[in-house]
Amino acid sequence: MNTTTPSIRPVLSIWIGTACTLGAILASTIPAAVRANRDAHTAQATLRNVARDAGIVAELRTGLPEATSTDDQTRGGLAPRVTAALERAGLPPGTLASLSPEADSQATLQPGLRVSRRRATLTLGGVTLPQVGRFLDAWRTAEPTWTPASIDLSPAGGKSPEAGGDLPLRAVISIEAVAVGHDGVQR
Repeated sequence: MNTTTPSIRPVLSIWIGTACTLGAILASTIPAAVRANRDAHTAQATLRNVARDAGIVAELRTGLPEATSTDDQTRGGLAPRVTAALERAGLPPGTLASLSPEADSQATLQPGLRVSRRRATLTLGGVTLPQVGRFLDAWRTAEPTWTPASIDLSPAGGKSPEAGGDLPLRAVISIEAVAVGHDGVQR
């Protein structure tokens, strides 16, 4: 038994030394591998989110209605369209006290991507709140690209309501249409 013990010790020492060396190597590389794995999962999640967002942007770009600054001229201008919405709402054309289109404004978001905004302010006089609601419904149905940006209601001067009737109002409605242009083409 004494003869085999000295020959096993050097082999056992070599194996223990090798195991300790491998353990030290693994201990030093495992944290880096865990960080790299975590970073890879984060990068994959970011890639999925960016791909999803790019798909949403592309879908929104194709879904935007085509609108150009000549749209109002080709359809007879804004005034006949407002008058038509008043008629659909059952309001007389005289309800429209004023219509003031503003100059178009354009902004470049990034090279090749441009946003143009058209605004107009219209004033309805001597209308009731239900009539304003009917006009807005008729306008939304006929002109989906033009959305109300603000509505200011105030009592109409000099008129008093009929017994049991609604208070006559002055409604100032700002409407706007936004169009996105890409590569020289409006969308």
